[in-house]
Parts: sequence; structure tokens; C-alpha cells
Amino acid sequence: MRGITHLGTFIEQARRDGDLLEIDRPVDPFLELAAVARATDGGPAVLFRNVKGHPRRSVITNIFGDRRRIARMCKVHPDYLPRFLADAALAPIPSVEPKAVPSQQHAIVADIDIAATVPITQQTRDDAGYVITGGLILARDPETGAFNGSYHRMRVLSKDTTCMTIQAGRHLLEIARKHKKAGRDRIPVTVNVGAGPAVLLACSGSTQQTLTPMGYDELGFAGALQGEPVTIAPALTQPGAWALGEAELVLEGYIDMTQLTSEEDSGQDGVKGMMPEAGGYMGRAWKVWTFTVTAITHRDNYTYWFPLAINAETTNLMGLPAEASVYDACRRISPRVFDTCQVLQGMRGCLGVVIRINRKSFRDEGLQNNLAFGALSAHSDLGWVIAVDHDIDIGNADDVMWAVITRGDMKDGMMLSPLAKVSGMLAEGSAAGLGRKVYIDATAPFAERERYTRGVFEPVDLAQWLGAEAAEKVRAQQSDYVKSLLARHH
Repeated sequence: MRGITHLGTFIEQARRDGDLLEIDRPVDPFLELAAVARATDGGPAVLFRNVKGHPRRSVITNIFGDRRRIARMCKVHPDYLPRFLADAALAPIPSVEPKAVPSQQHAIVADIDIAATVPITQQTRDDAGYVITGGLILARDPETGAFNGSYHRMRVLSKDTTCMTIQAGRHLLEIARKHKKAGRDRIPVTVNVGAGPAVLLACSGSTQQTLTPMGYDELGFAGALQGEPVTIAPALTQPGAWALGEAELVLEGYIDMTQLTSEEDSGQDGVKGMMPEAGGYMGRAWKVWTFTVTAITHRDNYTYWFPLAINAETTNLMGLPAEASVYDACRRISPRVFDTCQVLQGMRGCLGVVIRINRKSFRDEGLQNNLAFGALSAHSDLGWVIAVDHDIDIGNADDVMWAVITRGDMKDGMMLSPLAKVSGMLAEGSAAGLGRKVYIDATAPFAERERYTRGVFEPVDLAQWLGAEAAEKVRAQQSDYVKSLLARHH
């Protein structure tokens, strides 16, 4: 991610890579923009250049929708993104404060109107309303001074007010409690929309992971990912609040802990739908705190970042920091046997993880179980861990499921834990966040490994047999699973 410190440089690089879809047709922020973003899920980054009601404004989505694109930015193989992130988290680079920052080139401090200034969107007809989905809330711990960056959905309620959903256990909630303890009912924060990919990724991790515990400064993590310090600046209207210097758009303001409001208009708590969420279902609307905007600052011709929670962009953002925590824990347990890990798309960001091992001796038998326990401890939201051998394509769900079915022993190779903390998105998770964790050992017994050898075919250049056009037609018909097998096994 070196040299890609803001969205403009990302867009330029994606354009050079042929990995950017630019749409000039007018798009409506009400339902239409989200529908196109959903339809392009997992494809190139998408830049909408003509947003109805917002002349000269662009909207970008799907920055993180493709794991290969993320790996290309990091200059690593996609399988080893967790190692890259884990190494960066352990070598943070502190943020710096330059004299001037691009995010404050323009400032609106009077007659604030969020809807008129920002191309906010409504995703489905069942949504509670227009929601800011890519708002990175930057708050400073009042006791330690460490920066905490996190995302929280924000439905726009009026010209200068939104609600802000902060789930139980989040670090921002702990910062709020410190303010409350000190007798303060208002928390000065900034909501930063769009920044360098390193910042957006570093601040996307869950509270429940060991690699970035409470008090960890995510901006230092981002600095390590991009190889240079993140720039920050004091907020113009909120003493004690800081803004990201390379953000596209910043909402300055305060969280009001004295006022609860419903995310949707009926006022019912946990009954009505809010918007499609990362778990794959409609999220519920709750009574939450309000956020009052006291200033809007932005770059010249800023680009608005619009991630869909249900899309691969968000599940990758959630999954990669989770993988990094699992990777760091497992390599400490057994660097000899542990290879890498990955959260499959169906695991929805942090509900499960696949760990890959490579046993080299009969003495390594059983270490896969120790690694699984380490993985479950590294991220308490995890509900599932599946261990596979080194010949499995860890990013292909079909290959992983094949290993479960052909190598898993459901009598001795599966574990259900006692009740423990899990994500509320898991099927059996209770209101208190309790559920049973599942571990499946889908590795072949080391002593019987010869029984599980795959057939090795001779390599062949299909284009020489069929011609380039016919060979391409064959490849277009092949499933991702078949392509994975052909890429790994001849």
C-alpha cells in the first residue's frame, strides 16, 4: 500500500491496472446506486461520476471487494495477506500533524445540511432511511491519548443530526464510558469518509481480536501498512477531536450520550429492519445515541466512499484483521506446522476461519487442534474454525468442504465448546452474545497421508490443442472450483 495514501491515488492505480469501472450514466442515490454496487460485487472498483442531485460529486465502491486487488496493493500473495497485516500491526508508525491537510481545504461551519452536501444513499425499500455506511469515527482515548478508528452505521435524521450505532464491546463505547466517568456527556469526534486504503483497512477490525486490543492505536497500524505516517489535524469546531488529513470528507461533531433516538421512524426497538448487514440479513433498528454535526470539511472535488455492508468489500474489511489476529496467535503456537488462514466469504467477515497446516512428522499430529484453540481465542467473535491440510485451496469453499467431507471424522474430529462469547450474527448467538463454538478437523491423519494423495496429471497447454479462442471459451464455462483445482494440481 506504499504510495497509496488517499482515494485519488487508489483510483489512478486501479485505472492503470484495468481494475476500475467508471460509470458516467446518471445514478440516483435512492436505491439505484446501491443496486448497481450490489450487482458489481466482487468485481472491479466502481466509480460513479454522475450522481443525481450532487453535481461534480463522485461515489466509489468495491475498493476492497476483490482479495486479489488488496494483495496487489500490499504486494503479497493473497494467501499471505494475514501475515502482512500481522507484521504491520506489530511495527506501528505513529501519525504526524502537518501544517495543512487536504481534508480541510473547504469548511462549512454554518447552515449545515448533510443531505445537500453529501451524496448519502438508501439501499433498499425496506431500509429505515438514508445511511452513511463508510463513516470512520476517529476518537481519542481521554486517558491515554491513543486514537481509535472504527465504523458505525449512521442514519441521517435531520440537516445536522444522525444517529450512531455503537454495539456492545466496541472500543468506542469504552471511550464513551471514560468520558461519562469524567462527567462529560458529549464525546468530540470526527466522522471521516474515504481515506487511504491502509487507514480504511486498519480501522476495520473488530473489537474482539487480540492483535489490536483496547488502547491500541489503529493509525499506527495504518502507517505501517502504507510505509509512512498517517496525517492528522485538529478539528476546526470540536476541541479534542482530530480529523484524518487525507480523508475525502469529514463531519466534525459530538456524540450526545444524554439522548437516545430510534434508527427508524416507528420508535420500536429491535423490531423493524434497518439495512442489509454483513451477516447477510437485514439488520434490526435500535435506540441509539445521536451525533450532531458542527462542521463539514472536504477536499476539492471529493469522492464519497460507499461500502455496502452485505458485499464482499465489507466482509473482506472485517475478515482481514480477524485473519491477522488468528495468524499471529497460531504462528506463536507452532510456526513449524501452521501455514496460513482465511475467512471465506460465506463466513461473513469474522464468523469463522479456515486454518491451513503442514505437518512434517508424526510428532506434529494433534497440533492442528492446539492451533484451532488459539484461533478461537484470538478473536472471540469467531464461531467456527476448520483445519485443513496444505494441499487445500484455503480460499475456495468447495475445496474446503471437500476436505471436511472426505477427511473429517465427525465422531473424534469435531468439537462443540461450552457457551462462550460469539458474534450476534451467528444463528445460535443469544442476546448476551453467548453461543457454542464449532471446530472441525478436516485434516488427514498423518500416519495415513498416502491414502489422501491427489492424482497428478500431466501439464497441458489447452490453447495448443484447441486454439486460443476455443480454450478461452472452455475456461469461461469452468467453475471457480475447477479453475482452482487446475491451477494447483496437474
